Formats: sequence, structure tokens, C-alpha cells
Amino acid sequence: MLNSGSLNEYSCRRRKDGFDIQIGRHSQSIIDLPVHEIESIAFKAIEEHRRHIELGSKRVKKNSPETAVSIISISGFAPLCVKHFKNRGYGYSFKGAFRPTHGARAIHCGTRLFDAGLTSAVPIALVQKSKWGFVTEEWLVMAAVQDAIELDRYLVGRVRSKWPDDEKHVFVKLFANFLGKLHQCGAFHTDLKTCNIFVTSVNLSDRSASQNGNNANPLSFSLIDYDDVRYYRYGVSLKNRAKNFAQLFLSTPSDINLNDRSTFLKIYLNASDKSEDYGVKLVKAARKRIEGKSLLYVGPEGDISENWHKGRLGDCYHNGLEKSRDEGD
Repeated sequence: MLNSGSLNEYSCRRRKDGFDIQIGRHSQSIIDLPVHEIESIAFKAIEEHRRHIELGSKRVKKNSPETAVSIISISGFAPLCVKHFKNRGYGYSFKGAFRPTHGARAIHCGTRLFDAGLTSAVPIALVQKSKWGFVTEEWLVMAAVQDAIELDRYLVGRVRSKWPDDEKHVFVKLFANFLGKLHQCGAFHTDLKTCNIFVTSVNLSDRSASQNGNNANPLSFSLIDYDDVRYYRYGVSLKNRAKNFAQLFLSTPSDINLNDRSTFLKIYLNASDKSEDYGVKLVKAARKRIEGKSLLYVGPEGDISENWHKGRLGDCYHNGLEKSRDEGD
């Protein structure tokens, strides 16, 4: 049964109406109420989500055959995000009996990322609907990342506004440290494109930001789609790191130049506690995934595609490493 005290671990309960609910152990950091009241708010959030879907509201951020996402408001509380993992048929539900479901992975991975200081979208509750013992639908309720923008849109906007070099360098440093820390703690996002990363500008005069230790960092980053995160006990492999590098490379505007990308690599290697020799291997593996493909990202007007050639972009990480060695960095 759920208790009304603080949560050290997840609290789970099977309700008489056929729903199971799992309360995230950091939920009370967002909703400062007893656990049974947090459960009630989670179901209110799901009802609001359904209402916005039916109305075709602008609060619905995604509505595909597999998932639906909305940002909802409940009076007296900060905005919440609801992600609905829809019923995909009995075959899919059957598989969920032998491996973690999308929702189960999402609440677990989101909590671990929050523990590591790598996200601000705290998982609050997971609600599951079952039939004949198989999970058919799931709803993940999270704290909404406020005033956030997808990384690709952020990059396009800053480039078009004549991004000052010093501010760009700060961004490169912060994002490289974020990715390095992500991989260093064993987390691997299977689809780490720039459209799947949120960027939030931190108000340095905001007391809450200072209390959370963000007073020195003007930007914070959060992953989208926690169910796409995998954790590896012995760290993220070279192969998976190269996959993430290729995904980021191919979804980043070409205006992020050679110096930016080589600086990113050097800071990433340092944050990951990896050597330059490891970096050479990483670049070689990433280039195999990059060659022959175009850049694709999203700007204010929609999808943007760019062609690139090896001399301009394909060798930038490798050349950056060679340059840093020549300079004695």
C-alpha cells in the first residue's frame, strides 16, 4: 500500500478500477503533498491530457499512433507533462510480460538521470492499464521542462542572431560536459538527435536556480523520451558513443564549425575521462556512420537539409584532435 510519508523508493499500488500506479521517489520534490494526494493529481493530469487530445488543443505536442504527449496545468501546481504509451495490440503487450515496458523503462531511467543531475523533468508517476495480466496502456506523468526549446531549434536561432563567440564557447563547453557525464554514468540514448534534447536558459537571478547549483551555468539540458535511454553497468561502449556522435553530427547545422566541434570533442573526452587515442578511435567509428549522409535538423520553418563534403565537415573531429596535439593541448 502507499504510505503518506516521504519516498525513499518507488511506491506502487493496484487499484480496484484495474489501474496500477507507481509513484516516483522524487515526486514530492515537485508536488509537496502526501503520496496518496500525488496519486490523485496524477489521475487528474491524465484526465486533462485526454481532454486536450479530444479537443485537438495546442497543449498537445505529439499525437502519433504509438504515443501522445501534452503539457497540462492543474490549479495550484507547476505544469506537468503527460506521455501516453498507447495500446499497440496483444503481441506488444505479450512482450511486456518478459521485459520492461516503455513506461517502466521511462520512470526508471528518468529517475536515474535526475539522481545524476542530468535532467529537470522529474518522473512523478506511472499509471498502467492491464488486461488478463498484460499491460496494454501506460501514462507517464512528469514535471514539464518550462521555457525549453529543442536543441536544433536553439542552434538555428542563435546562429541566425549572430551568436557571439564567447557565448557559443560557453554553450559548447556545457553541452560537451553534459554528454560526457551522460556517457560516464552509463547512460546511452538510442536516438540522440538534437531534436530529442531540450535546452533551457537558466535565470541566474532566480533563487531556485541558485539553490539547485545552477548559478554558474546559464544553460541546462534534458533528454526527451526517457524510454529510449539504456543503462550499462560497465559504461557506454565505443560503438554506442560513436552512434551518438554521428546522430548529433548529422542533426547539427553546418554553421557549428571546425573549431566548435574540435573543442566539443576535447571537452567531451576530458569529461568522460578518455584519452586522445580513444578520441581518434571514436572519430573513426563515427565517420563510418556519417559518410554519405546529409545533415537534417529542424528550424523555425520546419525541416532543414544540408549537404556536406569531407573536406568541410567529415574530418573536423579528426583534424581538431591533430590540431590540439600540434599545439600541445
